[in-house]
Amino acid sequence: MTETTIISIVVPDDLARQLPAEPVERQHVLELGLKEWRVRRALEAFKRGEGSLAYAAKQAGIALREMIPLAYAHGLTPKVDPAWLTSGTLRLDQATSL
Repeated sequence: MTETTIISIVVPDDLARQLPAEPVERQHVLELGLKEWRVRRALEAFKRGEGSLAYAAKQAGIALREMIPLAYAHGLTPKVDPAWLTSGTLRLDQATSL
């Protein structure tokens, strides 16, 4: 069985009203928010030159294939061969040279 921890946080009333009533749904909202937060932090580090896009993807806990379009969506232009997105053959050694 997975261990659980109860946490309490203070949020503005308008934000609290937007949260789902069901605990499982609230957990899902938290998981989605944490994923977005990790991606943004990793992309900010990549933008500052702190590692490759592959490293940023690893830091965010997602696949490089998922990170590439997110980088573009955040206004970054990673050095990526577009064929990597569709070929299904992206290897880590290709990505680390970016």
